Amino acid sequence: MNKVFIIVPSASFDSPVKGACALANGLLNFSSITFVTLKGNSDAFSLLNKRVEILDLGQYKNWYQKLRVFKKILIKNGTSKNITTISIGFSADLVNSMCCNLSLTCSSVRGDLPKVYKEKFGRIGKLIAYFHLKRLRKFNHVISMTKSMSLSIESYIGKKSPVIGNFIDEIPLERYRRKNQLKKTYKFIYTGSLIKGKQPFLLISAIKELLDMEIDVELDILGDGPLLKTLKLEASKLPKSSCVSFYGYLEKPYKKLSEADVLVMPSLTEGVSRSVLEALYLGIPCVLRDIEGSSEIILSGVNGEFFHNNKDLSKAMLRAALLSRSELRNRNILTLSDYRQELAINKYIKLLRLE
Repeated sequence: MNKVFIIVPSASFDSPVKGACALANGLLNFSSITFVTLKGNSDAFSLLNKRVEILDLGQYKNWYQKLRVFKKILIKNGTSKNITTISIGFSADLVNSMCCNLSLTCSSVRGDLPKVYKEKFGRIGKLIAYFHLKRLRKFNHVISMTKSMSLSIESYIGKKSPVIGNFIDEIPLERYRRKNQLKKTYKFIYTGSLIKGKQPFLLISAIKELLDMEIDVELDILGDGPLLKTLKLEASKLPKSSCVSFYGYLEKPYKKLSEADVLVMPSLTEGVSRSVLEALYLGIPCVLRDIEGSSEIILSGVNGEFFHNNKDLSKAMLRAALLSRSELRNRNILTLSDYRQELAINKYIKLLRLE
């Protein structure tokens, strides 16, 4: 039987790790799966099927020990003919790139690395992105989430980057699905980090514009970050300050998500976020900035709306809310087929020859 090792930096509750857990659970019926963490956090282990084996390399003090132990385990389990290693994230890709002679190596890139690293690390981020992309040349397969991302990666690595859309573990979310209750107040929700790149402060401005239009609205903000204090201050200045509620980080935001009319994500760099996929699966339309990737997951007037300029956000939110209350009130699945779990898993199986 084929053996698949899925490598992540740590088992924290962030979006890429949740994606890795969804991948591990989805591949279980086709391969023996081992979930490998490098830094020891165990929070996300609860998301894994009990049949997924766990290898925690966080117990080893340095990276040399981690790599040596991992290589020994790969050698013990077979050869590159029956072993596949899939990595997600910088440190995981670095370790995986050093195992090319022991397994079929695959990296799943979850974002526009030059943009993401510049936002996270500043100027040095460009250098980190260059190094990361250069290491990706060693892999047998480098998977992209969107067509636009694939074209960018291919220009760096000099070979094809297959597109397999981001996806969620769908079955556990099904119990949160609910029909629209058609209340008077339009309810919007944001879930994510409260950082500059995500642009959460635009939500407060948009809510003010809707209130000025005498439209009854509420906004739930789920997440934490350096902008929290500023956002609370801005919300307190609204004509109806009680219409904005802050809930901090929620490990499972699905109940609050299912109660909303619309999820709003004004991020500058994130076109296919896990929060959006979760909302769409629960039948909640989304408002996204019109950036690379977003047009591959949202069809305007079908499962959400776009905004192009910041000043257009409130109008897009209102259009999406009206759509949510009419055509989409039954809360059927709104996820486009390329981002459904079964199709994505089948693409992995075919690419990695796990049949």
